[in-house]
Amino acid sequence: MLVSRSTMPSADITSQVTLERSTVLPDYGTLYGSTGWQLSGSSRRARLTAQECRGDQRKLARVEGWPEKGKRENEDVEIFRQLENSLITCNGCLLHGVRVVIPTSLQGTVLDILHLSHLGIQLMKRLARTAVYWPNIDADIERLGKNCTICAEHQNKPHKPAVHPWMKPEKTWSRLHLDHAINFMGANWLVMTDAYSKHPCISQMQSISTKATVKLVERDFAHFGFPRALVTDNAPTFKSEEFQSWCKERGITHLTGAPYHPVKNGAAERLVQTFKQAFRKSFLPPKAALQEFIRQYRRIPTASGYSPSELLNNRQIQIRIDTLLPSPAHIAQGKQPREAVKSQYRETLSRLTTTYDVGDPCCALYYGPRRDNDPRCVPAMVTKRFGSRTVNDRVHPQGPIWRRHLEQLRPRYSSEEDNEPG
Repeated sequence: MLVSRSTMPSADITSQVTLERSTVLPDYGTLYGSTGWQLSGSSRRARLTAQECRGDQRKLARVEGWPEKGKRENEDVEIFRQLENSLITCNGCLLHGVRVVIPTSLQGTVLDILHLSHLGIQLMKRLARTAVYWPNIDADIERLGKNCTICAEHQNKPHKPAVHPWMKPEKTWSRLHLDHAINFMGANWLVMTDAYSKHPCISQMQSISTKATVKLVERDFAHFGFPRALVTDNAPTFKSEEFQSWCKERGITHLTGAPYHPVKNGAAERLVQTFKQAFRKSFLPPKAALQEFIRQYRRIPTASGYSPSELLNNRQIQIRIDTLLPSPAHIAQGKQPREAVKSQYRETLSRLTTTYDVGDPCCALYYGPRRDNDPRCVPAMVTKRFGSRTVNDRVHPQGPIWRRHLEQLRPRYSSEEDNEPG
């Protein structure tokens, strides 16, 4: 506590004078009510016993000056010596700048006042720096804030540690990340991605039961085989005994993280986020939007410079954008059909060297209802020509008239029956 010089005798730096019972001490509230500042002429006249500010006794002595620097000083005196130029007195109170120096007996009360609203350590420090001071006040505030049970129960979440990435698999389709997108666009979705190639597999589903999930996963595994490890969250679908036994039967190691910690399965979570954003922006029906998303996602190069399709299947899939890129292979592919047409046309002409005039015998192909049981070629005679490729022929001897192309006729040598009148 603080008293006026007139109520106490002189003392040196290490002496302490016990306060008399009749001494009137200023009320704590008056420390902030004083309006008249009395600056000392010299910092040497800002007398105090620094040890008292850290002691347990309710005393404060006035000193005539600082000890000589050559003499041995305790830690408390050295702390206040560093503040020599900022110490002043006002109405019997010692201040450090505009901050009242609080003795040990009142430090606990002041800490309780600072901690009334449980604002946290940093805000308590900022408030204290506007009004009060004592040596190591910041450490005392930190100790109070850390030991407060109420503050500990309602504190913010801890800062996220540095990201610890998964080890990259040695090859494709060895570790898969699996997750559900529940109740999105009126349906549930099963999302699976390969940790090595980022190859996505997305399927629409109505139920997220273990049976429905296993059925869709088996369909993808039929294309690419079983992985070595499967990473999921702690959803009941994946923690069920049915799913656990299914993984063991196929030699798959099932990996899960801590509950309510989706970072463990970050690869699947990121794919779910990208998938949802793309669907919200698409104007296509859900099925068409899903197909377009999967095609483009498998075509886009990853950070390695290769697309998921190239890494998993060792080839690049073709989408609409690829049709705009001419290449020697495309030019060669364009020439091949034209050359094939020309070659086929020449072969056709060589086969069609046989011509049929009116009255020539021939064999016409039969296309009736029982063509598998009856002979395929029926004897006939050309009765009329239509251009250079189409003729009418009558089935021998007095059958129906069929229209046939030259490719549907076979040569037939005449016989005596052809000369008989029909």
